[in-house]
Amino acid sequence: MPRIHLVSNLPGVSALGDHLRAAGLGPTSARSADALLVLIDRPLDSVEQELLDRARQSVPVLLAGPTVRALPSDSPLVEASGLIPGHTTPTHELRVTVGPNGAEVAARMDDFRPVDSWVVPDKIADDVERLLLVQQGTAEFPVCTWRPSTGLGMFTLGSTASTLADPVYHRLVGRWLRHTLGVRDAAPIGVGLLGEPGMPAAHQTAVEATEGLNLVAVSGTGRAGGGRSGESQARSYDEPDSLIADADVRLVVIGTPNNTRAQWASRALEAGKDVVIPSPFALSTQEADDLALLAAARSSLLAMYSERREDPAYQSLRAAVRRGAIGDILSVEVIHGAYNRPPGGWHDDERASGGLIHDRAAAHLDWVLDLVDEPVEWVTATAHKRVWHHVTNADHARVLLRFANGAEAQVTVSDLLAVPTTRLHVLGSTGSVFGDDLATAALATGGAAETAPADGWARAGGRHAGRTGERAPSAALSAGPLTVVSHDGTRTRLPLPAGAPYPFYRDLADALLSGWPLASYRVETARKVVAVAEAATRSAGGGGVQIGPA
Repeated sequence: MPRIHLVSNLPGVSALGDHLRAAGLGPTSARSADALLVLIDRPLDSVEQELLDRARQSVPVLLAGPTVRALPSDSPLVEASGLIPGHTTPTHELRVTVGPNGAEVAARMDDFRPVDSWVVPDKIADDVERLLLVQQGTAEFPVCTWRPSTGLGMFTLGSTASTLADPVYHRLVGRWLRHTLGVRDAAPIGVGLLGEPGMPAAHQTAVEATEGLNLVAVSGTGRAGGGRSGESQARSYDEPDSLIADADVRLVVIGTPNNTRAQWASRALEAGKDVVIPSPFALSTQEADDLALLAAARSSLLAMYSERREDPAYQSLRAAVRRGAIGDILSVEVIHGAYNRPPGGWHDDERASGGLIHDRAAAHLDWVLDLVDEPVEWVTATAHKRVWHHVTNADHARVLLRFANGAEAQVTVSDLLAVPTTRLHVLGSTGSVFGDDLATAALATGGAAETAPADGWARAGGRHAGRTGERAPSAALSAGPLTVVSHDGTRTRLPLPAGAPYPFYRDLADALLSGWPLASYRVETARKVVAVAEAATRSAGGGGVQIGPA
């Protein structure tokens, strides 16, 4: 992988450095670097000639953030860059778009609207590549450039703390570096969907909407040629093993019942495929560990997809907790469910689903374990069977967790809630966050859902009518507006972030095509959820005894 040397005196640049390091871009010394990245807010003075000399030695020199405006107008770096700076704008919100030469840099780019200032160029040389643009009035101007003839690049964004902390900015800087070094993405990846009838079309839509992923085969999903546009040329296989054997399939997305996911994932890994498994990806820690070892032995990617992680409401909550809005977490409570007759699909079958806790509580346990980053000391759980005797899963279950630092959490999932809800309450040492999921009112009324409903299931009528497939990778809200309440009574409503669609598949494509770190659901994170769900299921079967997760 390329090695870079980052030069900066900006206090907020460490997050950018961490991101580039995780992506395999450095760090190294200036003398041995393949590229030099400079973010500095003072004149470069004596080092300007050294930077020019390195650029002449085919070592790209990239000047970002306030570096450009700190250069004197007669700087040889300015002349070599081919971009003559004009005035600097006030700090304001702007929208970054792809330039005529920036397709590789902007591949799979989120909507990027930083609050920053930027340098309006007075003149741009004809041989300068315009990679990223912003608009001022009716004109578009480059904010990210590269001049191959001199080895100089400019990225005039990155002067505010918010931009320097933005993961989208980190990613763009990394892709800018790759572009200047001539590092290109791998060829598009062939994807196979291995599921059963009812596997949501949204998985297919997500693959087809993600640059660099090509749907080439399906098996058991009942969706051959059934993409969003109806133009999918994916091959349809009656036997899942035939899909796994297809040489054009590099990535297999598993969408089978919970109790068969580990089996099919193992077969795909044995065949040298990369694998995606939705949560829960296993029903025991033994299955989870075996899959992780097999993936490592085959040098294959094993990724876990957790639809609930992508909920805008949860992302908003997570950001608030991370920035200390409520202090240290003392307790987390999640209640999810409604009063509806289960339709009787495999999700309601204890053997196929692994039980109510594995199938319905795992996503919320994942929330809890993500919010409280502490070892779990013990788990206790109860489950009740009172009303729905035509299915084998419990009607109602409650899981209680105790963490090493004394924090507690309770997750309740139920088909007996007369008031349908996904209620969330996080108690901290300096405040609380609470919210109710108004969208789940549709669960009690049986209203049709044209888009993925609150719990991610494609259904038309009832609690989970037609719930025979896997959760759809949607951007559906799982909660209504969340409110932070401080100890003095001040209430602040958390805004919902406007994220790009299908972030998991975007990250997946970055990992497979660019060698980027998989920022989404890692195996070790998913294993913790499996361990807690396994312990909770055992506890419920034993009358609520305390059990330490494996």
